[in-house]
Amino acid sequence: MRQRRRLLAIVSVAGLIVIWHTVSLLAGRSPLTNQRLVPTAVDLARSFDDLSSYWPGGLGIDATTSSGNNAFGIGVLALLYNSLATALRLTVGVLLGAVVAVALAAIIGWSDTLRRMFELPSHIVRVLPLLALAPVFNLWFGSTERGAVFFIAFATFATLFVMTLTALANVSGSYVDYARSLGASRARAYLTVVLPAGLPALRAGVLLALGFGWSMALASEFLGQSVGLGNIINRAQEFGQTNTIALVGLFVMVYGALSYVLAARIFDYLIRWAE
Repeated sequence: MRQRRRLLAIVSVAGLIVIWHTVSLLAGRSPLTNQRLVPTAVDLARSFDDLSSYWPGGLGIDATTSSGNNAFGIGVLALLYNSLATALRLTVGVLLGAVVAVALAAIIGWSDTLRRMFELPSHIVRVLPLLALAPVFNLWFGSTERGAVFFIAFATFATLFVMTLTALANVSGSYVDYARSLGASRARAYLTVVLPAGLPALRAGVLLALGFGWSMALASEFLGQSVGLGNIINRAQEFGQTNTIALVGLFVMVYGALSYVLAARIFDYLIRWAE
């Protein structure tokens, strides 16, 4: 059975590769750059050289704007450098938004009256067109690091706030009754019973906010950031470099999957007592 599953997995991957390259051949090439509209795996490998122009220099290696030479190794360094910049913005923004969302929801969840008052506004925030708000943040903060981080934080807050309120509201009242019968005050029962009991239900929300955060991080970099994966995609789009766009998009998918797995394992460890 296990060998059969492995064989099916290999066949499915091979089939996807065949479909991918078939679509690439049928899609044709860009009339501006003569690059394939749907790059093949070979095109993606070759586009590492084009990434060399995004290396700012350092580690004893000059920027390509100075040397004029593109190379695979410099392209890899440029990819890592810009990936680190995007990952740092994402981490700070997601943590900031998550802390504010959970803390505010915990305060509001203490009172049924407050929870009812904020129920409608929280759902309105959740359905805001966040990508359309990116230019607004650019007007507020300009092309600054702070603006990019605040935009990611706001997107995380909008995703996680209502989920936290819902998770706390769904905690069984019997848990509080048991704690109160053992002598716990209302405040202590809320802090030591309700909040921990609602934590497992936040798992899906945290992972959703993290995955959505990658899109928001790229969007924040479209608006004037000089470093980051979003900046590379934006500049590549201006010059019709479909190979570069596809390569960066592929790595964003890999980063998103890896961060998802890492966050899921960390969260599962934190709520291991709930199993």
